Amino acid sequence: MPDYLNKQTLMDESQKDSEQKSGLAKEIRLYVEKRIQLTSVTIAEQVSLMIAQSLQKLIGILLLSSALLFLWLALSFYLGDLVNNTALGFLISALPLFLFGFIFSRANTKKITERIQADLIIKMMSTVEESLQLNKADQEESSEEK
Repeated sequence: MPDYLNKQTLMDESQKDSEQKSGLAKEIRLYVEKRIQLTSVTIAEQVSLMIAQSLQKLIGILLLSSALLFLWLALSFYLGDLVNNTALGFLISALPLFLFGFIFSRANTKKITERIQADLIIKMMSTVEESLQLNKADQEESSEEK
């Protein structure tokens, strides 16, 4: 076999190897990009879900507090009629609010903050676990197809 044919064969093999490496690099880059996109979509989904739930709870709290306000006003007017002095009725009905407000302002909110943080961490971890399980299933399907 002539020497130039061996060189040509070696050059063809090295060219094929370099093409395979560049193809593999492109596939890895595409895979990483898709993983980043999936992660960002998952995070956006979780954030939008938390915002929607928070907004729903906020609206519910606002409606309940409005109802409580009108009930408290009705109680104030009723007490004012009982003591024949509207201002004294409002003063009497405001005393429990001042008392509860003082107690809540002195209370430590550390437990509430820790509970909210724990809930957020649990939700994010479950989402990550689900996405990892889906990726494993996708990888198993693609390996079975080959």
